[in-house]
Amino acid sequence: MAQDPVPKHLTITLDFDLQTPNSTVGEARVRGAYKAAVEAALAAAAEQLPEGSIKKVTAELDWSYRWIGEPQVLFSRDGEQG
Repeated sequence: MAQDPVPKHLTITLDFDLQTPNSTVGEARVRGAYKAAVEAALAAAAEQLPEGSIKKVTAELDWSYRWIGEPQVLFSRDGEQG
């Protein structure tokens, strides 16, 4: 039997493409940017969604290097394949 109300999930993905020639972005700055982004997202969601509707919030930080310039599209609905 279905739950009432039906559980809903809102997923927001932020991907910061950092361009820092002749500089490095260290862990402290990355964590600071992450914390600021999460806090801003929480404040905006609380302002826009009905009071008491947010049951749980999870956040995840992934700091990685990507050596490929453009993401490779393996499949799209228009039939093109990468």
